[in-house]
Amino acid sequence: MDWILLTLKPLAHLRTGRGPHGPGSLEITLPILMRTVEENHWLNPRVLLLLLTLFQLFWAHPALAVYEELAVQDNNEFGGRSIVFRNTEEGIFEGKNHYDSAGKMMKEERKYTEEWANAHGTSTLVSDFLFDIKISEDRFFSNAYASRRLISRTNSKYEQATGTLIKQTNYFVQNHLGFNVIFYDLGVKQRMEWNYPNNEFGYAKVITYYNAQGKVEKVENLYTDKAALFYGCARSVFFSEGEKKLRREWYFTEEWAAKNNGAIRKVRIFYYNPSYPIEPKTYYFNSKDEVVTPAEPFEDD
Repeated sequence: MDWILLTLKPLAHLRTGRGPHGPGSLEITLPILMRTVEENHWLNPRVLLLLLTLFQLFWAHPALAVYEELAVQDNNEFGGRSIVFRNTEEGIFEGKNHYDSAGKMMKEERKYTEEWANAHGTSTLVSDFLFDIKISEDRFFSNAYASRRLISRTNSKYEQATGTLIKQTNYFVQNHLGFNVIFYDLGVKQRMEWNYPNNEFGYAKVITYYNAQGKVEKVENLYTDKAALFYGCARSVFFSEGEKKLRREWYFTEEWAAKNNGAIRKVRIFYYNPSYPIEPKTYYFNSKDEVVTPAEPFEDD
């Protein structure tokens, strides 16, 4: 029996994700197994050998372990300890948990296998915490997922007090698509900003505002400097109520206004009547909110 005990003892602190301490420590199960061998000398040695072989194959072997602790690093950037591990069940080939000196989680890092990333989309995940509550998450997508969804990376911000999502930024694969930012209040979408930093002509940013029911109530278009110089319009705003158009406004550059009787704003108001259609009304206003007539009416975009 002594050779069996000598074989088991080096494994007594192996962590595989199956035990009660942390994600599956075997620090309890192995001592129990060793004590059982010591106390039951009547057990058939062949049975014990079979049990030991099965244990090493399905629980202790690193290649088959669900959770395997790879390293422990002291004195990290947060003044505490960092645990490096892998978890085959969750597709993590390298994970890191960073704690502060009080043992509070500060940061999580996950790098996933290529097979897992292609199946589930995420290749790398980095999360930041404050007092054990997640406040930020960076999710990087696999090339296969990014090519299908056109998003290469997503950054999410959470409210520390409630843990609810307050802001999400999506970065797109193609440069001309730029990135968009979605703002939330208690999990309800408030507005979405589409940013086009590589655009020289056309939209620089498009902002969509939502009401409490999640319906679009306003869309604001901001134009690039070149587009504003060429067309004379720097911004336009579209107001709606569900599918119903309410009003649209255009805001002109000073140069355009100087050539058009001081008109700095164009307003179009939409009317609805269940019995017959009503044509929308269009007005131009100067800086004093007086109605004026431009030399050249502005063509809608």
